[in-house]
Amino acid sequence: MKALKPYYPVFKFVGIFAMLYILFSIGYYFFISMEWGQQLYPDPITAQVSYQTQELLRLMGYEAQTLNSPELPSVMMFINEVKVYRVIEGCNAVSLMILFTSFVVAFARGWKKTLSFLIIGIVFIYIVNLIRLVVLGIVYYDYSDYAEFSHEIIFPGVIYGAVVLLWIFWIRNVKPEEVE
Repeated sequence: MKALKPYYPVFKFVGIFAMLYILFSIGYYFFISMEWGQQLYPDPITAQVSYQTQELLRLMGYEAQTLNSPELPSVMMFINEVKVYRVIEGCNAVSLMILFTSFVVAFARGWKKTLSFLIIGIVFIYIVNLIRLVVLGIVYYDYSDYAEFSHEIIFPGVIYGAVVLLWIFWIRNVKPEEVE
């Protein structure tokens, strides 16, 4: 047992991280399993992300439109009446936010800084994801030869890279705080 004592912080981090990730994921599973109706289809977060993507594309001069998919729990994105992609639950970045939150809380030293960083980090992830969806729409519409590479390689690297950079910033700047 004495040989394991130096590794206690690592075991504690992994245990807290795993517990939080599982709990948040189960909660999210129940959230997306609810019946949300046609207005918030397939769920309120995916519906909002789809709508905001559509509006940002319109601001950029594209004739974008979203339409709920009757056969799949998704929102179809159209540009100039051409279907460019489907926005599914996995496109809303909530699973990534759960991963981010679990890591940050498991590595927390005090609640004030942790809560502030979580809010900033989640908003940052949300914005990066919106930008990702907008640029993907443009790539699918204007540069379809690069669509698959962009969707499978470039943009996962961008969004996961953003989270890793947030984690690195958190680890390097977290300091033990006095009891808050």
